[in-house]
Amino acid sequence: MPLTFVFIFILLALFYIYKNEVKKAKRYLSLGIIWLLLISYAPFSNYLLKSLETRYDSYLDIDPTVKYVLVLGNAHRTNVDISNISQLSNTALKRLTEGIRIYKKLDNAKLIVSGYAGDDEITPHAVMAKNAAISLGIPKKNILMQEKAKDTSEEANYAKQIIKNEKFILVTSASHMPRAMKIFESKGLRPIAAPAEYFHKNNESFLSFPRANELEKTTIAFHEYIGSFWFEIVSLYRFYLN
Repeated sequence: MPLTFVFIFILLALFYIYKNEVKKAKRYLSLGIIWLLLISYAPFSNYLLKSLETRYDSYLDIDPTVKYVLVLGNAHRTNVDISNISQLSNTALKRLTEGIRIYKKLDNAKLIVSGYAGDDEITPHAVMAKNAAISLGIPKKNILMQEKAKDTSEEANYAKQIIKNEKFILVTSASHMPRAMKIFESKGLRPIAAPAEYFHKNNESFLSFPRANELEKTTIAFHEYIGSFWFEIVSLYRFYLN
């Protein structure tokens, strides 16, 4: 991830300081500072995210005959002292509410929520999402769970068991949607993209100062680009293996 390179450059700078090689130390320290400024700079983070988040349009013209809405999992933290909705991460909540928005415009559909416990180690994410959906007015009988899926590939495998060859609406973050669509389509599924949670902005000034939230946006973009690159490598490997 991008912040890791900052630490690497700083450690290299310290290494050469202790070796009294000042020129090399300055070089790596400068690289670390410049890289940190770049990945925290709004025009840079927005540029990286825009190509991901604009690949698929928001799903507004809804086909009411579709029978399934699959909301991909994210993160949560079990805490019995707060509401089910508040236990979801911001990303998970945005995905779920977008899925519910679409579900309510369908005729006799099922809402599928996905995800294992992850770092929470108490409650599977699918269970948490189901409870949140019920509290938002979705009938329990219309919610299906994939509580053992650990990543997007496993979510696609479990979905195939439920959905078979039918069209379905796939809800995930806009930045994650291009990779998710590739994975689901590679398994013979027929997803309709319904992106949620947008981060990029078109009107960010080039005179803006570096900010921590821009670093987060750059990290999200790096995660998706690296994930897509790895997916292509694995796909090529399997192709030549067969």
